[in-house]
Amino acid sequence: MRNISIITDSSSDLPVDFINREEIKVISQNYSFDDGVEYGEEHPMPMAEFYERMRRGEAAKTSASSPDAAMQIIQKELSKGNDVICITLSSKLSCTYNNIRLASLEVCEAYPDQKIAVIDSLSASVGEGLLIYQACAMRKNGKSFSDIVMYLEKYRQTYQMEFYVNELKYLVRGGRLSAAAGAIGGIMGIKPILRLTEEGTIEVACKARKASGAYTELKKRFLESKADPRMITIVHSDNLEQAIALKDELQLEERFDQVLITELGPTIGSHTGPKCLGIAYQKQH
Repeated sequence: MRNISIITDSSSDLPVDFINREEIKVISQNYSFDDGVEYGEEHPMPMAEFYERMRRGEAAKTSASSPDAAMQIIQKELSKGNDVICITLSSKLSCTYNNIRLASLEVCEAYPDQKIAVIDSLSASVGEGLLIYQACAMRKNGKSFSDIVMYLEKYRQTYQMEFYVNELKYLVRGGRLSAAAGAIGGIMGIKPILRLTEEGTIEVACKARKASGAYTELKKRFLESKADPRMITIVHSDNLEQAIALKDELQLEERFDQVLITELGPTIGSHTGPKCLGIAYQKQH
């Protein structure tokens, strides 16, 4: 049985130590500010600086993973004799999935004996990341290429993610909310709790008043869900203090095996802005 290479895009917000340990290959999604400089894997920016620039009013613009970048990484893994599984950001949120799919079609003819699967996660950030954790665990346990692909396609809709934003202006700027709704919501102190749908889109799950209300509602909704207790991931954007507080409160429940914390990267963070907080998990099935 051939080795399996797992590839993803940088919107999966995986911890660097996990990426290195599991030898995951990451296709960069670059971004820029008003200075016109393109940031990404080759020109990184500390996340604290990224969110500080957003606070100062700079608009962050993101781009999808390019077919050329995807082709280079896929071809390199195939040249090693490996099969390839690539898990991407939801196709409803970006053209990254389609770009990577096109790249895989471009190179597959040169490697007729090897397998390539490009999986639309129907999610984003750590919702996408949890699928990658699962794929890596299955690979470690000796599961075949077909078994892993079949699992991902069958159960990807059981992976859930909900989060709230602190300021609506970033959703307005990113085109996720109308200017009128953003202005009214800002005046009233509304903090929408958003969720990734089974179709891979983002929708408003409910609304709360003030950050404290959104925090309470987010936690309440999660505890009422039928979450698989094996791994829960808390995600934040320059909001580590609240992420740690939420982790501590969830661990007091004594029913979750592992609660991780990670930070939103530029792809999703450019739409949420600073002080976002969210939870990703898998529903029991």
